[in-house]
Amino acid sequence: MTIPSDKVLIHSVFTGEKEAFGELYDRYAPLIRAVCYDKTGNIADAQDLAQDVFLRAYERLGRLSEPDKFGRWLIGIARLRCKEWRRQKHRSQEKCVEPTNADSYIHETSNDGHIEKLREMITKLPEKERLALHVFYLLDGSADEACKIMKLSRSGFYRVLERARKRLGNYLVREREVIR
Repeated sequence: MTIPSDKVLIHSVFTGEKEAFGELYDRYAPLIRAVCYDKTGNIADAQDLAQDVFLRAYERLGRLSEPDKFGRWLIGIARLRCKEWRRQKHRSQEKCVEPTNADSYIHETSNDGHIEKLREMITKLPEKERLALHVFYLLDGSADEACKIMKLSRSGFYRVLERARKRLGNYLVREREVIR
């Protein structure tokens, strides 16, 4: 069974097959949540923003001029939505909103902080390297799809991915040295 391309799925949505958008959602949801988490640092906010991104994408699908670049277009919507979210959050903080304990609960329950530490290290990577990690690992290691989304050749993508891995490895080594 062949996996339909984004272009085929988008055409199917236009012909009335709404479940085709569900397939696009399943394909890109982990990546979009990761992009949103990268900008928010909060899992709950990232999930909410990702849902909003897909709703906006569905509503504006007719504006997509190149359906084979759906993933890249979707990432652009996610980045824009995250900027809006930060502005809204900044405005609400100025109104003296009470902080919640949700973030501290998430940090306390996450594998003795190892996962949070890794996420923190990933946020220190340059944006292109963070995106390469998110795209590659959240799309089940699909290098072809990752190359399309990042608009890089296969070798160019693997160079960026390798730099991200090395830099992350260096962060981990430094972290171990601090612990000792």
